[in-house]
Amino acid sequence: MVKITTIEQLREAIRDLEHQNYVNEQHMHSRLAGLADRLKPVNILKNLFGGLFSGHSDSKNSLLKMAAGFATSFIVKKFFRKIPAAK
Repeated sequence: MVKITTIEQLREAIRDLEHQNYVNEQHMHSRLAGLADRLKPVNILKNLFGGLFSGHSDSKNSLLKMAAGFATSFIVKKFFRKIPAAK
């Protein structure tokens, strides 16, 4: 960092920092807009099913494992419910 010795150097440094701050804010806004777009339910489903039909075996395996987990959970809850205790 350059040592600031005059008022003009200070003003220039402030302008540079304000410009850098503006650029950073614009970058953050664009990243936030992209994130909000990716988190829309329609885009989540597109990505989920796009990966399933694109031929990637890793995504197919993880989706199949997730589906098997849901099915197992459903079956266990359906058939092994707690029987209420008789009073």
